Amino acid sequence: MTTQMRQALSEVQLSNLRQRGLITSTEIAFFAGDLLIAENPVTSEKRVVGQSSLIVENQNRRVLKG
Repeated sequence: MTTQMRQALSEVQLSNLRQRGLITSTEIAFFAGDLLIAENPVTSEKRVVGQSSLIVENQNRRVLKG
């Protein structure tokens, strides 16, 4: 028995992935464990985008003012 744990992304995170070309405008993305998965909701086709760190690393970046 397998249980899929999906963690949804925010609209800001989805927009960021689209701007970076990691997902298309017709795809959604979610976390499944430590992987970032893209899914086309019309065809149910899924693909692995990469590690969840793609989102986490981007969120931790800040502009330092000196």
